[in-house]
Amino acid sequence: MNQFIFQKLKLKNTIFLSNKMLLSLKLLNTNALDLEEEINKIVEENPFLEAEVLTMPNEYRNVRKTDVEDDYIENYELENRSLKTYLIDQFYALEYDELEEKIFLYLVDLIDQHGFIRSEVKEIAKDLKVSPEKVEKVLKMLKSLDPPGIGSKNIQEALKCQTDDKDVITLIDLIEIIQKNPQEALRRSGMSKERFEEALSKIKNLNPYPANGFYESSYTQYVEPDIFITKKDDQYEVFLNDRIDIKFSSLEFYDKLIHSGNQSYIEFAKLKYDQAKNLIEAFLKRKETLLKFGQLIAKKESDFLNGGRSTPLKVSSVAAELGINASTVTRTISSKYVKTPRGIYPLKFFFERFLYKSNHQEISRDDIKEKILNYVSKEDKKCPLSDSKIEEMLMSEGISLSRRVIAKYRDELGIPSSSKRKMA
Repeated sequence: MNQFIFQKLKLKNTIFLSNKMLLSLKLLNTNALDLEEEINKIVEENPFLEAEVLTMPNEYRNVRKTDVEDDYIENYELENRSLKTYLIDQFYALEYDELEEKIFLYLVDLIDQHGFIRSEVKEIAKDLKVSPEKVEKVLKMLKSLDPPGIGSKNIQEALKCQTDDKDVITLIDLIEIIQKNPQEALRRSGMSKERFEEALSKIKNLNPYPANGFYESSYTQYVEPDIFITKKDDQYEVFLNDRIDIKFSSLEFYDKLIHSGNQSYIEFAKLKYDQAKNLIEAFLKRKETLLKFGQLIAKKESDFLNGGRSTPLKVSSVAAELGINASTVTRTISSKYVKTPRGIYPLKFFFERFLYKSNHQEISRDDIKEKILNYVSKEDKKCPLSDSKIEEMLMSEGISLSRRVIAKYRDELGIPSSSKRKMA
């Protein structure tokens, strides 16, 4: 709670910059499927903005139109995954060390059916024999992942992760009182009845349980590519999903308000104009960043696009090459997809295979899997290799990997456990 109060006060001191930055980060974090809804919400509340929804990306109107329309009309369906796999896949797109990986996998196992971690940080640190500060750092990494609110301690914390609306946050703190005595909650909130009901309506649209739809069963995810990569004359071309566009509407109304002589009208006009300007700038920045990523993938992953293997990209290297922060890279690749001549892939596909060190050389997750597959193919079937033995064999090659991760890679390769592989 103290940490939350500190963050709240800090935001209050830089409210304009924080709101502008928050909007930019929010759009960058949003995928094509959710972008239209997010923008329409803002446009509906701003008389100086208008949104145009196209039937298909502009760039494709004259480029193999039939094929693209066939692909574009329907959202794409991805294979089912569990919440734990979903979180681990996102984690491997981040930068972390071996200890942080160990802590993260432990935290994932602590997530209950609602998406909460009830254990105290000190208890976790004691179990793992690490510092509470290290656990706090990794827990923060977990909470930065999708779905919003994952890893929270309770419903209140999960709800707060999904909003920056001060009125909504106030009501979240009063949520138990709201359930018992709405009138008393209204009095304590200090809000008008209209503000109270509006904030309460917003709370109802939040998800109290982050694991809803994920935890107990696999889920089907529908996606819409943010980036398209096509091949033309042995060259790869990159296009963005431009199905929605935003721009200033006629500013005659703005001029009338500004010159009305009514101070409240003037303040309203300035506020909404600044919001409109910030949204357009954030929208254009999102497009610029995505285009850079598409061009980078077309350049760095040409072997993969031609049918070969993908070369894992490091977040830090991409950040340096594009001149952006590493956090911007992780936000950009979160929950977004690219359609290539080889199919549709999440952007994090090109980053998620963590680079391990082996005798001062970097190797990818695919290389690790190949080693595991090679070990198993040569094992004595009457005495198959356990995960512990595979751990030792990797260690002999200078690769330090936990048994939990080895088991995960083994499962991904479709290799049963040693007990199930044993032949009589």
